[in-house]
Amino acid sequence: MEVILNINNVHFGKKLEDISMYIDKDKITSIAGSNNSGKTTLIKIIGRIFDTNANIIYDGKSIYDYKLTDYIKFVSVIIPKEIIFIENTLEEELIIEADNYDEDTKNKIDYIVKGLKIKRLLTKNVNQYNSKELILSQLALSLVNNKKLLLMDNLDYYLNDKELTDINKFLKGYIKDYGLTVIYTTTNLNQTLSSDYLYIIDKGRVLLKGEPITVLQKDNIVNKAGLEVPFMIDLSVKLRDYDLIKNIILDKERLVEEIWK
Repeated sequence: MEVILNINNVHFGKKLEDISMYIDKDKITSIAGSNNSGKTTLIKIIGRIFDTNANIIYDGKSIYDYKLTDYIKFVSVIIPKEIIFIENTLEEELIIEADNYDEDTKNKIDYIVKGLKIKRLLTKNVNQYNSKELILSQLALSLVNNKKLLLMDNLDYYLNDKELTDINKFLKGYIKDYGLTVIYTTTNLNQTLSSDYLYIIDKGRVLLKGEPITVLQKDNIVNKAGLEVPFMIDLSVKLRDYDLIKNIILDKERLVEEIWK
């Protein structure tokens, strides 16, 4: 694995108190925490919405060594409540956002539209978009122009589990085909199970880090952060403690089969 983003001992007022993270290239990293844990602040610092002197290294050099106009060419930030309405139809905007509209670009747009299931949005009046449609359209626009780093903040406030699962599944495939480093924040620990790495933060500090299934078994610390351990993880841990199963099982049918062996 290649570390693409180093976040080193970042402080920001009372919001962040000594945050350090290492983000692998072309992986999905989730950052979970309750409200006011510092998640959004961190996303805005990485995305250079907040201007600080934070020690953050992207691809070998400080994020502040990039001109802002260059930085935003490869970094995209999606914060639902701050999405700005596009002026044209989504179909027109996707073409405008593309560097060069050629056959490869057309194929990529088709790939994104099909993967996100947003064909119906291409010509729909943007003023009639609901929150989910705004997020999906913004995601499409972020990907069409070959962004390298995608930052998404608290999508779980606006999308349900099925919608979030669909997005994560699409991004997994997109990463394999095009390459992309994804960081997203959430309060929904069920969604972190599809990420490659998980950080849990509380009061501006990292409490836990590692592969999601491993991290989420530490229920005392997770609960201390004001978060709820996913039901299947919690159940599996209890059953394992009673020697009814040997490993964490996330599939309900498989869990029942294992118990009744």
